[in-house]
Amino acid sequence: MGYGEKVKKWFFDEDGDGEDIAEDYDAVEVDTVPKTSLFEQAKLSKTSEAVKSLNMNKDSHLVLFEPRSFGETQDIANYLKTKKATVVNLHRLQKDQAKRVVDFLSGVIYAIEGDIQRIGPKIFLCTPRNISVAGTIDLDEDEQED
Repeated sequence: MGYGEKVKKWFFDEDGDGEDIAEDYDAVEVDTVPKTSLFEQAKLSKTSEAVKSLNMNKDSHLVLFEPRSFGETQDIANYLKTKKATVVNLHRLQKDQAKRVVDFLSGVIYAIEGDIQRIGPKIFLCTPRNISVAGTIDLDEDEQED
């Protein structure tokens, strides 16, 4: 009796007992050890590490700031302490106040082991250590003097 007939008989159970069907099956061994090569295992582990890192950073945010006074710099520092990246646009500040803001943020970045990069004239990207930035932006000579 083939498997199809056994299944059909089990579902439609024409004889009414159905108990003899379970006895007809042979014990099947299940192989619990995966048969993968070292290459496949390494590929799977790299993939799972990448997925884990993406899941860890799913709550990370980029917050934009455009302070109008030095007093607003503490708000930027609070966001950096909560491991959120910030972009700070200093166009609305005078030159001496903008320098004070950059100096303060540099201290905050040092304390949290982060990074600060200039991404434009009077625009800075501040990142905590859990967020990495790849690449650089080259500014023209006229942009660097402001």
